[in-house]
Amino acid sequence: MRFRNIDFRWSKGNNKYELVKWYKAQIVGSTKEEYCYVIAFFDKDKEGYDLRTVGDRFFEDKDAWVVGKHAIQFLNAIFDIEKREEDAI
Repeated sequence: MRFRNIDFRWSKGNNKYELVKWYKAQIVGSTKEEYCYVIAFFDKDKEGYDLRTVGDRFFEDKDAWVVGKHAIQFLNAIFDIEKREEDAI
């Protein structure tokens, strides 16, 4: 899910969900390419998901708050469903 320049996604490399911020860098000439860097990770534990920020990157962008809030609600809803399924077995 992407909102403006903040993306909530699964990272195969980190094996967890993360928030990344996209930006366009100016390369030689007028060519602009899009790059990203991680601003937060979502760590799963026995009680749900926790948001772990990378430095103060998360706090520098208001859109990160919006996406982060919805992402943690989404992940915790999935966690609750999985927990109920485990308890039912």
